[in-house]
Amino acid sequence: PLLLIGGWHDPHLGGVLDLWERAQQAGGQPELLIGAWTHLQWRGGCDERQLAFFRRHLQGAEAPLKPASPAPLPPDQPVPLPPDQPAPVSPDPVLLQDLRSGRWRPWSPGSHSETLGWRLESQGLAAVRSLEGWLVAAAHQPGEPPPPPPPPPPSAPGQGVVVLVHDPWRPVPGRGGHLGLDAGLVERGDIDGRADVACFSTEPLEKSLELLGRPWLQLAVEADQPGFDLCGALAVVGVDGTRVTQLCTGVLRQRGEHCRRRQGLRLEFQPLAATLAPGERLRLSLAGAAWPQIAVNPGDGQLPRTAPGPGHRVITLQLTLAGAWLGLAPLLGQGAGAH
Repeated sequence: PLLLIGGWHDPHLGGVLDLWERAQQAGGQPELLIGAWTHLQWRGGCDERQLAFFRRHLQGAEAPLKPASPAPLPPDQPVPLPPDQPAPVSPDPVLLQDLRSGRWRPWSPGSHSETLGWRLESQGLAAVRSLEGWLVAAAHQPGEPPPPPPPPPPSAPGQGVVVLVHDPWRPVPGRGGHLGLDAGLVERGDIDGRADVACFSTEPLEKSLELLGRPWLQLAVEADQPGFDLCGALAVVGVDGTRVTQLCTGVLRQRGEHCRRRQGLRLEFQPLAATLAPGERLRLSLAGAAWPQIAVNPGDGQLPRTAPGPGHRVITLQLTLAGAWLGLAPLLGQGAGAH
C-alpha cells in the first residue's frame, strides 16, 4: 500500500508521479494527494488522510468522512492564495487541488482526455512588447504532430522569428514556482516587461479553461555561443491586464557546439492543475536565465560554478516559431511525460 503526497510547487513532484506510475504497473493501487503547496508544507487535511490510510491498512477499519473547514489565509502573502481548503478525507484514490480556486477534485483514468495545444506567433517584437506575441489555439489528435502554422504574409518579413539577448550582468530573475524559497504563485508582470523576455499570450478567454497535466514546449532555437539556458513560465494575465500570476516554470540547459545550429528542443514545465476564468489570458514567457533559482549559464560550453562573472558571455538566442507548439501532456497514465 502506498499513500503519496506531493505539491504543485514541490521540486520532487516528478518523483512522486513516477512512483505512482511504477506502483500501478506493478499491480498496486496507490493513493495520491497533490495540493497547492511546496515540499512538506502541507496546508491541512493530510494528517486525517494519513490516519485513515493507517487505520485501513493496519487495523482494517474505515475512517469516518469529515467535512473540510477552510483555514484562514496567512496575512503576509504577497499574492492572494486560493482558499486554503484542507484535503478532504475521501474514498477517491487520487485527489488534486486546483492552484487558483483551492477546490479539490478526484481524478481517474480518462477523466480528463481533452487535448490542448497552441501555436506561437509573432511579428518579431514579442520581447519588446509583452502583448505582441500570440498563443493561437489549434486542435490536434493525441499522438499526432501539431498542425503546421500558416505561411507568413509577404508584407511581414520578420514574422515567425524572435531574438532574445541574454546579458549575464543583468540576468532575468527567477521567482516563485517550484525552484525558489518563495515557491508558489507570484506576480511576474515586471519580469514580462523586460526586453529580454519574450511573451506569447492568448486572446481573452471566452469561457473558463482547465489546465491539468504536464505542459511542454517544442521550439527551434539557435544561439551564437556554445551554451545557453531556455527558461520558461506559464502565467495568467488578469482581466484588467495588469496582474500577471505565474503558475509554473521549466528550465532547459544546453551545452556544446550544437548550440550554434538551429535545433528543435523540448522544454518541460512543472505539472499543474489550474482553472482560468473568462476574460483572462494564458501567457508563455521565455528568457535566457532564472537567477538565482538557476545558476547563470556562462555561454562557453561549461557548467556554471559561480555567480555571473567576467567569464560569462552575452548570449543571443534566435527562436524560430515555425512549427513551435505549446502542449499539455496527461498528468498520469499512458502518454504522461512522453517525448
